[in-house]
Amino acid sequence: MNMHSDTKQPYLLYMHIASLLCWAFDVITTFYVISHLGVAVELNPLGWPFGAWGALMFYIPALVFTYLLLFRMEHKYSTWAATFITAIAVGFGIMNFLAGLHNIEVASLYA
Repeated sequence: MNMHSDTKQPYLLYMHIASLLCWAFDVITTFYVISHLGVAVELNPLGWPFGAWGALMFYIPALVFTYLLLFRMEHKYSTWAATFITAIAVGFGIMNFLAGLHNIEVASLYA
């Protein structure tokens, strides 16, 4: 049985895309609250624009590496490693989504 023909494996990539969308939601709401309303500050030590790029520098390589593990490497534990990387990305995505919701809450108080 070929482990790489499983139909559930593309869902790991879809979960990465969902994490990227949560990151984009956080970036858009952060831009609105900081740059447009001017009522919040970025807590990341890198500052507002560089903090967003720092997160993207995790998401893109994680997505590419998961793709390579699932569809290009024929190792016994490739699926497990891809699942672990996806779990980390989904955790970061949840944190980004919650930060975006907090930005909306701040915007609703000051807008």
